[in-house]
Amino acid sequence: MARSGLSGLPPNRPVETALTYLPGISRSRAKALLDQARIDPDLSTDELSDVQADLLRGLLRAELGGEDAVPADSGAGARPWLGGAGAEFALYLERVRAMVQRYLVVLRPWDRSTDDPNRNPLPAGAVQSLDSTCLRCLRGEALEPERVAFVARMEERLAPRYDQLQPTSDGALRFDELRVVFGLSDLECDLLWLALAPELVPEFLWLYRALWRETARIAWPEDFLQHCADPFGVRGRAVLQALGMTATLRRYGLLLAGGDDVAGMRYRAGSFAAGHLLGLPIRLDDLKGVLFHKRRAETEGDADRGADGGPDDGADGSADNAAPLPPQVREALARGFRARRRFLLLGAERAGALRIAREALETLGESMLEVRLDLLLAAPGPASESDRVGQVLGRARLVRAGVYFGEAQVADGGDHGAERLAALVQLLQGETTTMFFQSRASVRADEQKLSPRVHLALLRELGCIELPTLAPSMDERKSLWRERLDGKVADAELADMVATLSVFKFGIDEIDLTVNLAQAMGRQRTIGHGRVLQSDVERAVRDVASSRLAGLATRINVRGRWENTILPEDTREILHEMVRFGRFAGHVLDVQGYGRTMGYGRALTALFSGPSGTGKTLCAGLVARDLGLELFRVDLASVVSKYIGETEERLSKLFDASQDSGIALLFDEADSLFAKRTDVQSSVDRYANLEVNYLLQRLEDFDGVVILTTNHPDSIDTAFLRRIRFKPQFPAPEVAERQRLWQVMVPDDAPREPDLKFRDLALDWELTGGQIQNAIIRAAVWAAEEGSSIGYAHLNRAAEREYKDQGRVVRQYPDD
Repeated sequence: MARSGLSGLPPNRPVETALTYLPGISRSRAKALLDQARIDPDLSTDELSDVQADLLRGLLRAELGGEDAVPADSGAGARPWLGGAGAEFALYLERVRAMVQRYLVVLRPWDRSTDDPNRNPLPAGAVQSLDSTCLRCLRGEALEPERVAFVARMEERLAPRYDQLQPTSDGALRFDELRVVFGLSDLECDLLWLALAPELVPEFLWLYRALWRETARIAWPEDFLQHCADPFGVRGRAVLQALGMTATLRRYGLLLAGGDDVAGMRYRAGSFAAGHLLGLPIRLDDLKGVLFHKRRAETEGDADRGADGGPDDGADGSADNAAPLPPQVREALARGFRARRRFLLLGAERAGALRIAREALETLGESMLEVRLDLLLAAPGPASESDRVGQVLGRARLVRAGVYFGEAQVADGGDHGAERLAALVQLLQGETTTMFFQSRASVRADEQKLSPRVHLALLRELGCIELPTLAPSMDERKSLWRERLDGKVADAELADMVATLSVFKFGIDEIDLTVNLAQAMGRQRTIGHGRVLQSDVERAVRDVASSRLAGLATRINVRGRWENTILPEDTREILHEMVRFGRFAGHVLDVQGYGRTMGYGRALTALFSGPSGTGKTLCAGLVARDLGLELFRVDLASVVSKYIGETEERLSKLFDASQDSGIALLFDEADSLFAKRTDVQSSVDRYANLEVNYLLQRLEDFDGVVILTTNHPDSIDTAFLRRIRFKPQFPAPEVAERQRLWQVMVPDDAPREPDLKFRDLALDWELTGGQIQNAIIRAAVWAAEEGSSIGYAHLNRAAEREYKDQGRVVRQYPDD
């Protein structure tokens, strides 16, 4: 039969349905036109003869008016059914249509054609057809001849294998790539396309919903997929295996399974697979804790470029000019790439593990998926832990990326750690994807994060090559800072800047991140290739250092100087001794060998005791500044928790961050946390004592700077006092010290009267330094309001007000 010359109608559709695509033609009108033309409404548009097409064209011209009521071919824009996903994937959607039609013919009640005189048009006909289908099954009879002929035509359409198909469109080529990447069989491809069709083409979504009389359904029963792919049960075992949990489709998340014991298992296609076929970037929004790092060659072509016209540096600080990998690391990577391409990175936090993985994958031309394993496994949702990891591996395969599993120690955590670990090892054993497993390691043996069971499984079962990522030493940090800052800062500033920055115990990642952040600040200040200033680097260092303590401590910005600090001589001498200890203790203990005989006590610990306002916090900041450290005040409200174990966990994070980043910790009002242990009268006392015991243990093993301040030194536990190296006292100032405080706190260039009688103020008012400062500010505000210079009367009245605010009695003397 000649192919229709009637333009404007979608191909391969019943002619009645095709006519409704035309404007102004309803279904009832289409039926009337076809009755008038004596054309079977179920006839396909591709099967219309030339005579039928001419007749139908004339009727449409009379119906709608005009020379030719049927629009001429004008591209997919005028006929949307000829474009979009339906046309893009027509090669595979035709197989889906054939499978669904075969399913309906073989397994569903089937009404006979309209030309059959025996057809009963009443609704009871459907019941009779159903009865006949059931009887045929009970008797074991073959299909009716008309069904056999139809099934034969469907089998003929499904006969070509997927590797024999010739994809031409971009979408079809992407599926062919997906098929090869995952090694899918023809059966697996059929099952996948049965699930992909309603995700890509809405027409199939409504077709499936109509089959089940359920308009809200988005996942499809297991028996529907089975029977569409194998209606005669010839490949039943193969179909069940293809839908199994460990098979390729479900293992990598190409098919997502869900359901319950009542409704049974239901499937839908993974969103990332449908997105890939449509040419979208890889989707990760359904996987918590997963990031995609493109290869550097890909990011250079992105539109998001830096202010100087070059590509932005990576968010993790890995730039093109990052420091090269150490020789021992490169050697271990080479051995691993010759073997199973699996690596275990053990080391301090931010010591370069992520950079090593990215640089190694870069040499292979691969991107990287960074996975926070603790977040991925703990994410809520119906998917199991193994399913989530498998979906990560599937996307890694699809975009040709390696996988970096951070926090690998959680694989053995919780009550079911052994079962989780066994399932993950079984899942990962047969993988060819390059994998890196990272876990924190500490110099303290009792803080090793990776359990022996996980360690053994990674080394023995998965064949990982172990790569230690140690934090760089002082000399290595100097070399890294010099290399990264060379050419970016002025030569005259480089040496001093390197000496100052190397005090911070940063890892390689943090050094790279700091330099890149400083460069970004420089570009913001001056458009183009701006020179990096020392202030840019100092600000970047502060930001990076404080990022570890977010929510647990706040930075203290000290503006004072030693010359303006009024202290007793013995207190001042102890503070200077603290600075000397901080500068030379490392040389004495490590180089000269005194540390070999010390089990603990390497930290610089101090207890500043005295009333409020005597300069304890100020002096703590001055000591930290002389040592080249940032001082952070611990927020006790954020650290102390009512839940058992949380306080110790937060304190551990606090001490680790301080020791690794070169940060000095200040515990203000320390008697609330370091108080004396009590006799156990209740569970509250017992857990409070546990917190104190944990603090004692951490102070023994700590290798940093901790300063405690208190107004009540007698309430501090004696065990703490024994472990604290320096104990300067900050008493309330005497008359001479108060006079000096009044003098230095009133600026010489401020508007002031000639004689402020500082001696009289010191004699009359017993105030601390903080209280004197408050009084001076108050007096200056009063003077500014009056438009006059600050005078003795203002200062005296402000001191009296401050005195009263402290709850102290002011004697009133009668006027002479």
